[in-house]
Amino acid sequence: MREIILVRHGEPDLEIPQKISANEIPIFLQKYNSASLKQNSTPSNKLLFLSQNAAVVCSDLVRSIQSAQKCSVSPYMVDTLFRESIPPYFQNDFFRFTPKQWLVFSRLLWLIGFSNNGESLIGAIKRAKKAANILIELSKSERVVLFGHGLFNILIAKELRRRGFSGKKVPAKKHWDYGKYIKLKDRI
Repeated sequence: MREIILVRHGEPDLEIPQKISANEIPIFLQKYNSASLKQNSTPSNKLLFLSQNAAVVCSDLVRSIQSAQKCSVSPYMVDTLFRESIPPYFQNDFFRFTPKQWLVFSRLLWLIGFSNNGESLIGAIKRAKKAANILIELSKSERVVLFGHGLFNILIAKELRRRGFSGKKVPAKKHWDYGKYIKLKDRI
């Protein structure tokens, strides 16, 4: 049996601004990507258990690595491949929205092909396929736990399901949530 667990990282310690312009998105993303985890952001006991005796994989972002550390495990692999997809954005100072509103708006545009200043959907899907290949290969010998990121974990989950693994379509909506993907046997 193969088992891959896709975990959404713990909650970052970051002050979220009320509203920002599109031109401020890169500054916000830089702060978000360098943020440590909140002190009180802790995993469940079940996740602590699942993380033990596993090949632990992380993106190179602090919040991903610290999430593994909060589960008392050291990453087997740390790679930029597992980073969250950079959302597209306009260069404009006129409109001001909350970061969450910008994210929803940009992801909707992303689904119809807009990728200015960010990663394209096609690029993110290709990267998720590469990430899934690595996780599948690692799962041949032991359980794999990826401390990853919300949207990118969804893309990896889609690829795992396409490749015969069973599990949820959306692995995690909240910080520290996870989805378990299992494949009982390989086709001969």
